[in-house]
Amino acid sequence: MVALSRLERWPLYRRDQHRSDDHQGVVDGLFGNLILDQIPVTRVADITALDVLGIPVFTSVTPMAKDLTTHLGKGMDKQTAHIGAVMEALERVSAEVLDREPQKFTYSDLISAGTEVADPWCFDLPETTCYRPDCPFDWVEGWDLIANRPIWILADLARSPAVEHVLDQVDTNGLAAGFTYGQALRSGLLETIERDAVSQYLFYRRFELEPVNRSLARRIDLTSLPPGPRLLVDRAAAAGLEVTLEDLTTDLQIPVISCRLLDHAFPSASGPMQFVTEGWGVDLKAAAAATHAILEAFQSRLGFIQGSRDSYNQVPLLSGGQRDNSDELLTLCDFSEVPEMALSDREAEIEFIIERLQAVGVQQAIVIDLTRKSFGVPVVRVRVPGLSVFAIDSRRVGWRSARHLV
Repeated sequence: MVALSRLERWPLYRRDQHRSDDHQGVVDGLFGNLILDQIPVTRVADITALDVLGIPVFTSVTPMAKDLTTHLGKGMDKQTAHIGAVMEALERVSAEVLDREPQKFTYSDLISAGTEVADPWCFDLPETTCYRPDCPFDWVEGWDLIANRPIWILADLARSPAVEHVLDQVDTNGLAAGFTYGQALRSGLLETIERDAVSQYLFYRRFELEPVNRSLARRIDLTSLPPGPRLLVDRAAAAGLEVTLEDLTTDLQIPVISCRLLDHAFPSASGPMQFVTEGWGVDLKAAAAATHAILEAFQSRLGFIQGSRDSYNQVPLLSGGQRDNSDELLTLCDFSEVPEMALSDREAEIEFIIERLQAVGVQQAIVIDLTRKSFGVPVVRVRVPGLSVFAIDSRRVGWRSARHLV
């Protein structure tokens, strides 16, 4: 008997064996409106021409959504951007209502019954949470990728927005759609790692009196970039925009890149002004992470120009000591110094990600299936207790951010 790998033990991953990994079926469904007709999207538009950069960006609109109603997708070609905008809408809509009926329990009862259950307090709940261990709440079953077994988790940590006020801010961290469950899982895991890195960086900048810790961020020498991201930087420069890239990779050793896009003469009602947009990217390959970060900064700029993005999570970040010149003191590094890992396939990549999580003390990595049967496109929520979410809600700090004060 052949032993199953970690990923193969996840029941949903085994369904991927019956799916085509060339994505063509889903692409045909989207462009043939077979899937799009099922999603409450009223408009998909190409907004590329609104900016001078010329990088494809599409927008999709879901006016009846419970939180975000306008979604953006970007890419090096229009089909990728189109699919990205629709997939973002699909994952957000899929998270609103669970296909499975949640079960009502108290945490105390689940523990007493010997049930495998994720402790809600491990997710750095805000102080305003309504959660109490002796009160009944909705629970759904997920899968712990580290322990290789089913585990129950609060439904409000899976769906979005929260229904029972376990969270009081929109939190879509780890929410991902994909052509296969494996692809969705990879994206969800990487997003939680990206948010953890950005959270630590923002936390240090927000609260430390000294300049940003050089171990948390390094300015990347743009002349050392590989051809892909370098082409995007050159395109921005040709449009009169200044690009800054920083390596935010943490002890997880999975590349996370930050991009800041500065326009010194952005047109406004009161005349030219300085305007900054930011983007972040994560991938096992450093060049891909940098490309994602730059494209996200381009997308954010276009979203602002379009003027139709939703505003949410209005809790202001707490003020603290931050030097205006802190960025100038960052170490300049060659892009070749950014760590990366080239692996043979997606299963090996996911295995590596989980091993890196365990190496820094993470004990659970939970994936919950949010796929809508009517859509037929895999959607998952990944929750990794221990990774910081300060970038999402400044009241949910977490030990990985707070440790920098010690």
